[in-house]
Amino acid sequence: MTKEQTWHRGSRGARLRARYREIVTVVWEERLLQLFRGSGLEEYLSERKSTEQAAGTRERDLPVEVRLRRALERLGPVFTKIGQHLATRSDLLPPAILRELARLQDEVPAVPWPQMKACIEAELGAPLKKLFRSFTHTPLAAASLGQVHRATLPDGTPVAVKIQRPGIIEAVEIDLDVVHDLASRLTKHVQWAKNNDLVTIAEDFTVALRTELDYAREGHSLDRFRSAFAGDPSLVFPKVYWNRTTSRVLTMEFIKGVPGTKLEKRKRAAGIDKAALVRTGVGAYFRMIFQLGFYHADPHPGNLIALPGGQLGFVDFGRVATISEKNREAAFDMVMALLDDDPAVATEAVLAMTGVPPHIDLSAFETDIGALLARYRQQQTGSRNLEALMQGLLRLLKVHRLQIPPGLAALLGTLGVLEGVAVQLDPAFDMIEFIKPFVRTLMPERYRPERIFKASLRTARSYGRFLNVLPVQATRALRRVAEGEFKLSVRPDDYEALVDRLFSGVYLLAYALIVGALIVGFAFLVGRQDLSRPERIGYRIVLFAAVASVIWLLVRSVRGEWRRNHAKRR
Repeated sequence: MTKEQTWHRGSRGARLRARYREIVTVVWEERLLQLFRGSGLEEYLSERKSTEQAAGTRERDLPVEVRLRRALERLGPVFTKIGQHLATRSDLLPPAILRELARLQDEVPAVPWPQMKACIEAELGAPLKKLFRSFTHTPLAAASLGQVHRATLPDGTPVAVKIQRPGIIEAVEIDLDVVHDLASRLTKHVQWAKNNDLVTIAEDFTVALRTELDYAREGHSLDRFRSAFAGDPSLVFPKVYWNRTTSRVLTMEFIKGVPGTKLEKRKRAAGIDKAALVRTGVGAYFRMIFQLGFYHADPHPGNLIALPGGQLGFVDFGRVATISEKNREAAFDMVMALLDDDPAVATEAVLAMTGVPPHIDLSAFETDIGALLARYRQQQTGSRNLEALMQGLLRLLKVHRLQIPPGLAALLGTLGVLEGVAVQLDPAFDMIEFIKPFVRTLMPERYRPERIFKASLRTARSYGRFLNVLPVQATRALRRVAEGEFKLSVRPDDYEALVDRLFSGVYLLAYALIVGALIVGFAFLVGRQDLSRPERIGYRIVLFAAVASVIWLLVRSVRGEWRRNHAKRR
């Protein structure tokens, strides 16, 4: 390792420790340290702070969810985005925290123009005057990862230029290291983190954030949507100018219209049919999900632009997600089961996405799915039908200890946000009613001959591979049976805990037998009349010690059982 590499590694370690101290200071000041018990954050808390009252300069009476939101905002872009990421996970967090996390804002002060100009010129390899005819110094929007400026190309074409904030990648990587470390520690020491596989959630978040930092990938995503919807004049996706785009600078066509965040203002919304706009947007999303299998995963109102003539424009493609053909089929079956009120089909659709773990009671799960559908039928008067249904489904998956795949969580979260935006713009909008005609249009496509033939061919290939290896595998299995090497292994649920308790029971039984024999023997000896006084006193001391050890054993067993039950409840 070179001296420069050693310095860099040491420098990164020092920055990581410094960042930990910043985090623990914010967590301590917001009185949230108890939420991270088991993470080891206490190591970075100075002795002076650990003896002081945390809320001396902060408000004491704020609810914990408000203090949590403030802490995430104070900790910067990565933690703000973690909060936004978790704001749709009703299977992980209680409603009060979810509502507060939904208020997180990804808005920060703009970076001074000279720094942004230097970044553009370094990335594009030319002076700004040669690249653009004009360039506004004040950004249209400034977010935690980058900011957007309006500019004009040399030929007069108006464009929007998205520029990454200087130094943001290094800062994000430090915070992602912290997030992974905290997730690992919490998973080892906190049952909630272990049950919800916090490490996997952290890994999925890391992939999503690193993807969001790659502006070239965002440009390719935009091109993919633009190509897929090229035949639909009601939808507008900006064109990417690749000769002025890199992984840190994205130049795209400027879309002039009214952002969804400003459609509530009457002057700005004059002449815009918001109900028609909502139908166009939701229809586009369902086509992305069920036909393209690739969708815009951030349907925030600011990312949707109302254009003249009833057109709808999409911007900000940093967060996109894919859904596999298998999960698309399962999601479609789930929608059909919902419309047909068929709990059996709904159950199979959900299990196709989550898998079928050995511990699940299929009959009980189907009964609960049926009850969920029944509650939905009784509550169809509200305008947030789909969100309520999805919240109930997530809770049901948690009750039955079904692992929620990241793709399914992202899809349900996106649909929940989408329905919220739709109802905000058009309070009379009903997502489920809108789905019905859309599903009917998809039915012929799903069962068209070439699609059935393709699926049949795929199935035939799978069976072909199976039949090809079957003789060899069967011969090997029969040979092992003939040679007496065949073993059948049965492993019940909670196997390790069961074995531990069996060993404990054996040890306790052996100990009880030995102590019992000692008590009986010494009781017999103490009752003899021919013993001297010192012998009688000695035997009584030993007898008392044996009885005391039995009492200690009972107390220890009760305490151990209580601790195990308490750990399970956590």
